[in-house]
Amino acid sequence: MPKKPVQLPVAPSEKLAKTKPAKRKSAKLPAAVKKEQKRLSLVRKATSRKGLAKKLSPEALRFTAYSRNRRRVIFAVIASFSALIALVLATIFTPLLAVKKISVAGEVRLSEKSILNAIKDQMGKPLPMISSEEIGVSLKAFPLIESFSVVSLPPHGLLIQITERQPICIIRIGGVDYLYDPAGVRIGKAAAKDRYPTVSVSGDPSKSEQYQAEVDVLLALPVELFPKVYSMDAKSKDNVTMVLRGYAKQRVIWGDSSQSVLKSKALSALIANQKANVRVTYDVSSPNAPTENYSKF
Repeated sequence: MPKKPVQLPVAPSEKLAKTKPAKRKSAKLPAAVKKEQKRLSLVRKATSRKGLAKKLSPEALRFTAYSRNRRRVIFAVIASFSALIALVLATIFTPLLAVKKISVAGEVRLSEKSILNAIKDQMGKPLPMISSEEIGVSLKAFPLIESFSVVSLPPHGLLIQITERQPICIIRIGGVDYLYDPAGVRIGKAAAKDRYPTVSVSGDPSKSEQYQAEVDVLLALPVELFPKVYSMDAKSKDNVTMVLRGYAKQRVIWGDSSQSVLKSKALSALIANQKANVRVTYDVSSPNAPTENYSKF
């Protein structure tokens, strides 16, 4: 039988000491590489936000903050404006504001029914889409209307306020008396109760210088004197004469439309001192020296 190998005892002092791993020495980088790494590190710091902030002047920093705030404000305004447009469009096209009732006010000689019939196409339209110009086109069929205004009455009402032309005189055409306004627009036939002066005019009153001269004087007359004028004639704008109401048909030489206040006062004083049945011609063309003439009749 083979013999077992004999193992000699080892003394404690002879135990193998544990070897520590040797420290790995880092390889030394070349100086050029170190220099490049340092440069890149400086570039990164300089281009970072903090690095830029350190290098920027206080004025530049304030300008940067102002630019950021300005962009925020612009974005907020755009968003608000967009929301407002959306709200307006929703309001305009919503059926909640559709016109369901139209009223007319101010008509005297005109028929309310005829006006409503002329603008019936406005029914059902949203109130914000009502056009005064469009209504004006429909009302051109009524020459008696001098002006009008449109008033919205939410949620469904619309009011048309009419101002009719006011007559100032009567023009006799073919034996028929018609009422005319200061612009020379025919209003309608005169009734027996209409006590307006009858004026003489040739041609279209709206284009007549004669008519305009007569109207200028009528508009200048005071309220208390106007009803006393029976008729008026203008040979020219400087030669306007009139006939007063009453049996005597007293005449007045007025002249032009200037100094109307003085002429009215002078005429009123002459009339007050004269009997109504006396035929006389009052000349107030020079109001500071009015005269009475009994032969010029």
